[in-house]
Amino acid sequence: MPKGKSNNLVGCAGEYYVCAELCRQGFLSLVTPKNNPLFDVVATNPEVSDSVTIQVKTKWSETKQGWKLGKDIEMPQRNSDLFVVLVDLRPDGTTDFYIYEYDVLSKRVRDSYSAYIHKPKRDGGQRKEVGFRWFDFTHFTYDDKRRKNDWRLITDKLK
Repeated sequence: MPKGKSNNLVGCAGEYYVCAELCRQGFLSLVTPKNNPLFDVVATNPEVSDSVTIQVKTKWSETKQGWKLGKDIEMPQRNSDLFVVLVDLRPDGTTDFYIYEYDVLSKRVRDSYSAYIHKPKRDGGQRKEVGFRWFDFTHFTYDDKRRKNDWRLITDKLK
């Protein structure tokens, strides 16, 4: 994407990429109206016998810090039909997806932020609470890396 694109356009692109990938795999998916606080996409199987909801977070090549998440991501939802897809719009024009159960990502982000906030700054001072959470490749574990383009968490739920 050219420089100067708004975060809103980047977010919309991610939502449509998720829908396109699910449709490519034979599932129906729709972007929900804007400002839905918990999910961006609804997906179902063609028989409409099972459905899931998906929150989409997108970063593009100009974003060096990773995915910027609201601090509300730290609150578990206890909903086995709720997922998060982290979309990486790569500089080479390809797109990668990292698929999580919502509560799994919630715990990962909570633990990562806790480690960050408790680590003193370079000058020894205490870090201040911020209203968002960065989640990037420096935080990735083996489990995070294996989620790349592995849609089975969602597609197995819809079969």
